[in-house]
Amino acid sequence: MSATCRRNGKNSGTCWLSAKEMGEVMAVRNQQLFQGLFLINFLISLGFGVSDAFFPLYCQSIGARGLLLGVAVGGYALSKIIFSPIMGSLADRFGRRQLVITSLLVYLLVSCSYLVTNNLVVVVCLRLLQGAGCAMFRPVVQTLIADHTSSQQWGKAMGSFDISFYAALSCGPIIGGIIMDQAGFQGLFSVLIICSMAALGLAFAIIPRQLRPSQASAEIPVQPGISALYRQSGTLQGLLLFIFGRACGITACGTFLPILLSSKLGMSGVQVGIIMASATLIMTLLLRPAGRIADRVPRRLLVICGGTMVPLLYMLLPVAADFMQMLGVTLGIGAFSALSQPATSALLAEEGQRLGMGTSIGTFHAFLNLGFVAGPLVGSLLQSSAGLQGVFIAIGLIGLCTVAGFILNKPMRKLATARV
Repeated sequence: MSATCRRNGKNSGTCWLSAKEMGEVMAVRNQQLFQGLFLINFLISLGFGVSDAFFPLYCQSIGARGLLLGVAVGGYALSKIIFSPIMGSLADRFGRRQLVITSLLVYLLVSCSYLVTNNLVVVVCLRLLQGAGCAMFRPVVQTLIADHTSSQQWGKAMGSFDISFYAALSCGPIIGGIIMDQAGFQGLFSVLIICSMAALGLAFAIIPRQLRPSQASAEIPVQPGISALYRQSGTLQGLLLFIFGRACGITACGTFLPILLSSKLGMSGVQVGIIMASATLIMTLLLRPAGRIADRVPRRLLVICGGTMVPLLYMLLPVAADFMQMLGVTLGIGAFSALSQPATSALLAEEGQRLGMGTSIGTFHAFLNLGFVAGPLVGSLLQSSAGLQGVFIAIGLIGLCTVAGFILNKPMRKLATARV
């Protein structure tokens, strides 16, 4: 890389980069930022993947039963639903770096507190605070990725970045099980502290201080309510419906599929583990290729295709008669989920560019978490009346209805933009 340096017509230390050279410099910086955020997200996802699988057992060990156990476990998701749109809006107005670092400080505080208290009320409050920290972290990090990626590469970038989450999700419970056997709950929370400290140090090192909200973000209304987003974007309405249905299916399937595998098919623990891990594994492997496809093929088409096939495959789960058939269905679920996910994230970034990146992504995450809560609740109500087969048919129908909602909510040609 070359640069022209002059002082009064002579060579000096004052340098100007050509437009091409400046573009190369920015590309390198953006790549470094992406790699750093990828590692930060992996560390946080790994830390909580290690501990969250055993958190209900921890709550039981300190006396949580019935309603208190439900509040301790479910309060985390409720906190994310409430705070995600708020934190996304704050990111549009006050910058991304401050919120990412604050969220990581919250994670570290909560992680350390788990080690020094076994008071159930305190643990419930810490879990709510942890949910607020997650609402501050995940949407804002995703916003940073969108901010520093060309719109023509959003599919590839979002698909590649999501690998950091799903890879950690795949190995976290396994690592957590090993640590639990060797060091108990104290060992789990120690790993969480180490991951949070490492992520915080990386955030200080790699996220530039000069980050500012984008121009598009500065043009949205001061009051970022969901109703304002609804009025301004048909595509966003469809995405919110779609992700709600998808999240319902994910958690309902995760809750009731192990019951189906053991009670109906009599599978061993190893077989159940393989089935449950297969969708996540194939999805992790296919996210990057699916992201490249999302940059070349109409993204709405990919969302519709993947979003339609996954609910249909949910309906086939009770019909599968043996291990291989069940494995084939779950691999299909993972593959078609991977097909639609980068396209969904890229469409969301397109809406965020016009409506405010943080606000749009934060609202999206609120609906995602609402679906995570609704899925098991709907499944529990249906299991007693319609049986396990009814649960999977219901989540399939919910998924198909939300895809239909996505199709009907077509993009608006003109988006009214209110200036501050």
